[in-house]
Amino acid sequence: MKATSRRWWRILAAFCALTLIAAACGDDDDGTPAPAAEADTSTAAATEASADEAEMATEEEMAEPEEEMAEEEMATEEMAEPEEEMAEEEMAMELISDECPIPNPSESIEIDLMGWEFPIVSQYAEEVADCEEGNYSFNYQFLDSVEARNAMTLDASTGAPTFEVYQGSNAFIGELANQGFALPLNDLIDKYRDEFNLDQIDAAFWDMASIDGNIYSIPMISNTMHVFYNEPAMAELGMSVPTTFAEAFDTCQQIIASGYDIGFLYMLSAGWAWQIEFDSVLGSLGVTPIDPVSGQPNFNSPEGVQAATLLRDMWQTCAPDAAGSYSTDDVQAAFQTGEAILGHTWASRAGAMDDPEASTVVGEIQFAPALGTVGDTVAAPAYIDGWMIPVGTPEDMVEHIFLVMLAATDLESQEAAAEFGLVTRTGVSHPNGPRDAAAAEASLVRGRGADLTHPAAGLARAKLGEALVTILDGTPVADALAAAEAAYLAEASEQGLL
Repeated sequence: MKATSRRWWRILAAFCALTLIAAACGDDDDGTPAPAAEADTSTAAATEASADEAEMATEEEMAEPEEEMAEEEMATEEMAEPEEEMAEEEMAMELISDECPIPNPSESIEIDLMGWEFPIVSQYAEEVADCEEGNYSFNYQFLDSVEARNAMTLDASTGAPTFEVYQGSNAFIGELANQGFALPLNDLIDKYRDEFNLDQIDAAFWDMASIDGNIYSIPMISNTMHVFYNEPAMAELGMSVPTTFAEAFDTCQQIIASGYDIGFLYMLSAGWAWQIEFDSVLGSLGVTPIDPVSGQPNFNSPEGVQAATLLRDMWQTCAPDAAGSYSTDDVQAAFQTGEAILGHTWASRAGAMDDPEASTVVGEIQFAPALGTVGDTVAAPAYIDGWMIPVGTPEDMVEHIFLVMLAATDLESQEAAAEFGLVTRTGVSHPNGPRDAAAAEASLVRGRGADLTHPAAGLARAKLGEALVTILDGTPVADALAAAEAAYLAEASEQGLL
């Protein structure tokens, strides 16, 4: 703008000069009567000479503005090209919207996501959809939790995944990372750390998304497990809420005797579910599944047998037709419909209890800390959920995908998501958040903590899951644990992890 103004001033000055010159030329040629014949010829000659000198001076004065104009025009033309480049760069860096504060890609990008749905994930999916105001489009496929994990594992194992984003807990993140199926995101996290205030996410949550210093996900959900109970139904039966496994077995049998098919509901239909619950019960007994330093197994021990036996009895005694076949979604639905009035599941499902479109017991489900065994420790894990990018995703898409993940988990997004569950940015909550906050906090603080990060821990989890689920087919507890130990020691030794 400044260069353009100077140019206009120079053009105006030149125009005035030309006007004066034109006026002078007019005085010479406008037919003014010549001097009388008797006028002094020397005066006429002097006048003529003066006129000639004036004309020459005028021509020299005209030349300078014209040269300056030419130089200015050249400078202006040289400036135009960078200005055009800057305009193009600004357009390229234009953010999609306040809700999706990332650059709008110059070309259309289609991203396929897979996971399982519960209230807070549904909110995050809406945050993802905000980026469709730009050149992004999304296909989010929700499956049953067990089916989704199996489908994502199979998809990742091909090396050329058809989905670019996987949803999962830290256990599943670690499982895929240990198999070489998930991309480490450290470089991108460092690149965008300040811009998206990623240090607002507590270091403990980043640790849960990490294996050997590599971060494989942006933690978006803080999660644990605790007791759900139908307060009016329990009051009608005169039942109090159990706090230990011993109390739970007594209560569940009374509930079944009163006419319910389910007395206390656990979800034990998949190997990974057995492993999570086993580690939690074992932790409440004061034992970690493997030694945190050496990696030697602790799970095939008296405490391990006690933990697995408690879970087997919970299935056989308290929910024989449900615990071994219900997915997490099925457990949620059982509480929403009144089929189950007491049980144990993920805190992230608490928001669904008050969903009027799915729940017939809105406002009736209450929450308590997870069950304990001995002392004050309860059988609850500390978990996160997040998105990850599978290995084999086209390289030119990875940063675009990562930016969407950032946009959907920024401060504004987590403030919205906090209405439906626990989030990972420090101090973020919602005035209308789920009513299980106290139970979730107690379970997190008093629970067994996060999964171990020893290089062999993921292998131990995998072998435990594979072995423990066979209890549903009649394998004795001791045999299942022995099989898990043998498989773990053989493979961990072969990989040099012990």
